[in-house]
Amino acid sequence: PDEALHLPDGGDGARVVPHGGSVTWSSHRRRWIAIFTQRFGKPSPLGEIWYGEASSPYGPWRRAVKIATHANYTLYNPVRHPFLDSDRGRTVWFEGTYTDQFADRPTPTPRYDYNQILFRLDLDDPRLQAAREAG
Repeated sequence: PDEALHLPDGGDGARVVPHGGSVTWSSHRRRWIAIFTQRFGKPSPLGEIWYGEASSPYGPWRRAVKIATHANYTLYNPVRHPFLDSDRGRTVWFEGTYTDQFADRPTPTPRYDYNQILFRLDLDDPRLQAAREAG
């Protein structure tokens, strides 16, 4: 999503301002899905990862659901890899840059600083329901 978008989240209605991510077509959901980092999120200012759905790649992105958190650590620039989809697109994969940079004196993860970490997401997970209903 565009950095200028302000999305209400799936819980308390607080605004989520995107900071980089990817928007791709989901054959399983038959919708556009966004996976993105939250700008100045909590508990990590650059490590909260969100999911949203829309009928167009331009939105509207009405609601997002947090799918990963990195307390006092950084995960940014998440990118979905559609070529890794499995279960007819039900399971999607995305990666992000994992680093202790941009955090407040974090305890470094040995041998993982500035690595790409791969994540799996089940699009039928009931915790994504709020994003599905709003998109």
